[in-house]
Amino acid sequence: MTESLNNEVEHKIKEVMEGNNAIMLATTGTDYSPWILGAYYVSDGLDIYLLVEKGGKSFANMLANKQAAYSISQNDATKDFIQGKATVKILPDEDESRIREMLVNKMPWYQTFVPMVPVKIESSKIFATSLQNGWFPAKVLESQN
Repeated sequence: MTESLNNEVEHKIKEVMEGNNAIMLATTGTDYSPWILGAYYVSDGLDIYLLVEKGGKSFANMLANKQAAYSISQNDATKDFIQGKATVKILPDEDESRIREMLVNKMPWYQTFVPMVPVKIESSKIFATSLQNGWFPAKVLESQN
């Protein structure tokens, strides 16, 4: 029963990730803490990839503290949404073009205007809320790592 519920929750999480373009990512670590970044992202399974501004407050926080929290929603509590606890992994500069290509494939209009850093968000706990499925309070999917 637990395994089928986990599969159902994981499926819903992936559906929300694939059905949205923007993430709100909260970071801490510097004088600009907490800082909440709105950014475009792409997902691969349960992993989230984005580009962050190299000179930005979020990137400075990520250098100081790899822990983060996020929300992916349509800003409508009646629509399915997720929230997560995660670790930020700053990827090598060489990955920037690959992540950019993934973002453009999802959102052909995507572009940036300042130097960017590729980032991977690895979730350890994800809360999925779906009023339609009666998931209030949220169902939880935790990493087995």
